[in-house]
Amino acid sequence: MSYNNDDNKIRRKRVSSSTSKTTNKTDNKVFNNRSVSEKIKNENTINRRTRSSTYSSRSRAKKSKRKKNKKLLKLFKNLLIAMLLVLALVSIVSSIYVFTVVKGSPKVTKELLEQNYISSEVVDNNDIPKYLKDAIVSIEDERFYKHNGVDTISLVRSVVHNLLTATTQGGSTIEMQISKNLLTSDDKTIKRKLKDMFNATSMDKNISKDEILGIYLNNIYLGKSAYGVGKGAKVYFGKDVKDLNLAECAMLAGITNSPAKYGQFVQAKKRQETILYKMHELGYINDAEYEDALTKEVTFVSEIGK
Repeated sequence: MSYNNDDNKIRRKRVSSSTSKTTNKTDNKVFNNRSVSEKIKNENTINRRTRSSTYSSRSRAKKSKRKKNKKLLKLFKNLLIAMLLVLALVSIVSSIYVFTVVKGSPKVTKELLEQNYISSEVVDNNDIPKYLKDAIVSIEDERFYKHNGVDTISLVRSVVHNLLTATTQGGSTIEMQISKNLLTSDDKTIKRKLKDMFNATSMDKNISKDEILGIYLNNIYLGKSAYGVGKGAKVYFGKDVKDLNLAECAMLAGITNSPAKYGQFVQAKKRQETILYKMHELGYINDAEYEDALTKEVTFVSEIGK
């Protein structure tokens, strides 16, 4: 009996020890699980707070950016409205000024221009060679047959050229030059330019292009007190204008750009070559005519330049 009791005690101790160990392990496992759970919970809480903080920062940044964009858009709209108002005001003032300048201007007709002729030796338009008319158009106003008296492209180009360079470039059409020579003056003012533009468009409505060329060629200054191609042909070539050949027509047309310079034979020859090139480029003369005119001998009867 004693032995059995001792044995039971030992067994109870073992069972108790085993149960204690199991309980301890279970407690430790529960504790560890709780620790991990709390750690995860804490991390999730921190992450939520971080995300919430980041979201709030981004939200504030977006709101600030939207407010800034709205302010810029509003400023842009106000500037645009101000510019449109200024443009409208300038347009109205300009229109009033132009109307004041051209008010009372007469209708430009062939008869009106003939009354103001400068030339003392007017030739019939039919006696002016086509080569001479083509030469003038090529070098003075190559879009002559396309515009209505005012060449907008040429005007814009001349304004840009004059603003960006130290040299000046004119944008006058043949009609505008006729207006300056016969109806207005040489004054370099906006007022005179506006009158010339108005007269040019009026001229183009009432006179044919061929007649306009005849009027221009009868009144251009060619140096040596020669006004008009009738007098010029006799001064430089000793011929009637109707008898001039292509080479002579190109040379005579070149003189009008600067009579003091191109009235000299050497310079006149260089200018002639430029004009012949332009005539060929624009299709007024063919290859054979171009080559023949370049090599054709031309002399000034007054022996200018020698």
